[in-house]
Amino acid sequence: MTPIAKINLVATWQPNDPKSLYDMCGSKNYHKFLDKQFKNNDSNFEIAVVVDVWVTGFDVPSLAIIYIDKPIQKHNLIQTISHVKRVFEGKDKGLVVDYIGIRNSLLDAMKSQGESGSNPIEDIKITIGIFRELLAVIDKLLTDFDDTKFYSGDSLEKLTCLNYAAEYVQSKEDRQTNFMNFTRALRPAFDICSPSGELTEEESAKAQFYLIVRSTINEQTTGDAPDAEAMNEKVERIVQDALSCAGIENILSKLKVDDLASKEFRKELAAVKMPITKLNYLLKLLKVEIGKYKKINKIKAIEFDKRLQAVVDKYNNRDNLVFTNGVMFDVVNNLSEELLKIHNVLVKEIQSPERMGISVEEKVFYDILVKVRDTHGFAYEDEKCIFLAKEIKKLVDEKSKIAHWTTQQDIKSDLEMNLTVLLYNNKYPDTWTKEIFEKIMEQEEG
Repeated sequence: MTPIAKINLVATWQPNDPKSLYDMCGSKNYHKFLDKQFKNNDSNFEIAVVVDVWVTGFDVPSLAIIYIDKPIQKHNLIQTISHVKRVFEGKDKGLVVDYIGIRNSLLDAMKSQGESGSNPIEDIKITIGIFRELLAVIDKLLTDFDDTKFYSGDSLEKLTCLNYAAEYVQSKEDRQTNFMNFTRALRPAFDICSPSGELTEEESAKAQFYLIVRSTINEQTTGDAPDAEAMNEKVERIVQDALSCAGIENILSKLKVDDLASKEFRKELAAVKMPITKLNYLLKLLKVEIGKYKKINKIKAIEFDKRLQAVVDKYNNRDNLVFTNGVMFDVVNNLSEELLKIHNVLVKEIQSPERMGISVEEKVFYDILVKVRDTHGFAYEDEKCIFLAKEIKKLVDEKSKIAHWTTQQDIKSDLEMNLTVLLYNNKYPDTWTKEIFEKIMEQEEG
C-alpha cells in the first residue's frame, strides 16, 4: 500500500465546482480517512491544508503549529487557536503563525465571549492581567477546598477531587452562582492567553481544574456534556482512567430511572458520599421521566412537576436554611429521599390504569374529570368518573378517525356538543363542561 502523502488538502466542495477540484477534495469517506490519519502520531500525514473544515469539534493534542491566512470570526477563532494549546508529551508550547493580522479579531472574540459590560481589551498583556484577576477571585471562592489530590494523586484520586470540588462549589447557592459566572469569563481569557506562552504551569493547571469543575456542574445540572475544549489531554486521560476504576460514585454515571425501584440499587445509592451530586442526578432523571409522562397524561404530569419544583425550591433556599456543611448535607440527603418518594408515587401512577381496569387514555380523561371536580369542590363519585371517562374515550376515538381532526373547528365543535350532552345526561355539573373540553383538547393536541 502506498504511504499517505505528508501534505494533504482537506476542504469542502460544491456541486458546481470543477471536476478537478472535486477529485482533489475527495469524498466524505476520504475525509474520515484523513481525519483518522492526522490524529495518528505514527502516520506520515503531518501537514494539513484546511478550508472550512476541522475548525470546531476537531482535536489533535500533538498539533504544534497553525498557520492562519484567512479571516476567522469570534468563537471559531478562539477554538482554532486552542487547537495548539493542548498538552502533549515532548511538546513545549503551541505556535500560531499569523499571515493576515488576527489581533483585532481576537480582541473582538474575547469581548463577545466575556461578561456583558466588560471594557475593551487593547493588549494581550491586559488580557493576561484580567485572566490572573479572575483566577485570584476563583481561588478565593475555593479557599477552604483542598485540591492537592488533583495535582498529585492517582487517576481515581484526581477524578474524585474534581467531583468533590463540584460538590463544594454547589454547597452554597451564592458560591455556585459566583463560580459559574467567573469561570464563564475565565474560559475565553484562558483561550487567548494560553498560546502566548506567558502563563505559568501552575496558572494553566488551575485554569484547567476550574474549567473542568464548571463542566462537571453543567453536566450534572443541565445535562450538557463536559466541554472537550476546556480539558487538556492530561485531564481527559484522568477522567477516562478514573472511570475505569471501581468506585461507588460510578453508579451515578450509569443511573437509569428503572434502577431506582431496586432495593439493592437504593442501598448502593445511600452509600454515595456526594449528596449534592446524587441529588442532581435524581433531579435530572425525574425531570426526564415526568417529561415523558406529560406526553401521556399532561394533567397528572403537571402535578408531579409541581412536586419536583417544590424540592428544587427547598434546595435553592439552602443558604438560608443551613449554617454548616454537616447540616447542609443532611438537608440535601432528605431532599433526595423526597425525590425517591416522588418516583415511587410516579411509578404507581403509571401503573394505575391497569389496577383500575381502564386504559391509559381513559385514565387521562378520568384525571381531568376528578381534577375539575376537586378544584371546584363539588361531589361526584369516582365510579361515575370512570364511566364518563370510558364514554369520553369513545367520543374522542370517533373523531380521531378523521385526519388532523384537532385542527378542524367544525369537528371540535361537534365534540364539545357531544361532551355537553354526555355530562348533562350523567348529572356532571355542566358549569364546567367548557373547562373539561379545553383540557381534553390540550391533551389531544399535545
